[in-house]
Amino acid sequence: MEQFFDLNNVQNTQKVCTATLYLEPNQFVWYQWIWSRKQIITWVIFTEELIAHYKDTKSNTFFSQLISLKQKGSIMEHIEEFQKLHIRVKNIPEEHRIDVFIGILKDNIQHDVGLWEPHSLEKAFRLAIKMESIIMATRKHTTHNYKDGSVVAPNIL
Repeated sequence: MEQFFDLNNVQNTQKVCTATLYLEPNQFVWYQWIWSRKQIITWVIFTEELIAHYKDTKSNTFFSQLISLKQKGSIMEHIEEFQKLHIRVKNIPEEHRIDVFIGILKDNIQHDVGLWEPHSLEKAFRLAIKMESIIMATRKHTTHNYKDGSVVAPNIL
């Protein structure tokens, strides 16, 4: 909102009114409750109250969503979903973030990425992308890979 206000030269007296237009219904109920108690709400009061009210509950909600996320589509789609939730979750050490990411991958990718023991999320992302491409290439080459009645092992590398 601050960026929006700066770009549109919104006056301090209009900030609260403008921000309330973007509240979800349950947040608007919260705003009405605050307004009924304080009558005058400046932008500073509004932001302080908003942060105090939603900080812990939203952080916990985003963390719960993050750890219950499961890869359904491609690895790139999954990484984007992970990143959307990840940026909203604070105070988690990097090694735990890596463990969470690996733990919510599809089983076949999860296993392979875990074997490499990545030390950063970026490395885990790159490994997951690489593992998915290897799996996809293997599937393409193994559908009719028969020779003299015996199965020929796929060439992974």
